[in-house]
Amino acid sequence: MGRKDKSDIRKPEILDHLQRVMATEGIEGTTLAKVAKSMGVNSGLLIHYFKSKEEMIIAMVDRLVDIYGNLYLQKLAKYEAPEARLEFIMDTIFKVDPMLRENDSVFYACYVMSFRNNRIRSRFKHMFDRFRAQLSKEIESFINAGIVKVTDPVKTADIMITVIEGINFYRTMLVDDDKIEETAAYFENSIRDLLNNGETDTPNIKNTKESRT
Repeated sequence: MGRKDKSDIRKPEILDHLQRVMATEGIEGTTLAKVAKSMGVNSGLLIHYFKSKEEMIIAMVDRLVDIYGNLYLQKLAKYEAPEARLEFIMDTIFKVDPMLRENDSVFYACYVMSFRNNRIRSRFKHMFDRFRAQLSKEIESFINAGIVKVTDPVKTADIMITVIEGINFYRTMLVDDDKIEETAAYFENSIRDLLNNGETDTPNIKNTKESRT
């Protein structure tokens, strides 16, 4: 068995320390020197593995996207029956995984960077596109199994993701965990109603605007 490349060991270690520094200093306050100090090494070591702070942050984004993108998929693979897969999805996506919560501040700091960095934006877009495609596929299988009454899997996935991401973002602003859990439970029930009863007719936006004038 071949020797493991040093970069396979060093890069994750560097990213661990980068995450700690970013969590306390923010992106603007994070420097290669501070990450090196956290590791107890010379900053030249970091340059050996990452050419710049931006390259290091992009590697961090790749890791976060991988964690967020694969966490539920790996667990979902344990279930085969459509009913079990549906219950797992509903029981999971409205709950906060402790591992994800630890990464919240760094995740959203990187997300903000996506508005001005196309490389980071493309990675977040890939994550959401993948989640949307997988969720749409699952909902389509639930429709075929006759366990939900919605008819448009993509539209339903979009609604669910919009609600989930709204809750996740709002949660980072609240200190009262009980309050956000209550809110999350409310929206979980709303999504269950949507799945059980089907979509309602979407109002014609153009006509609605005209009626207000």
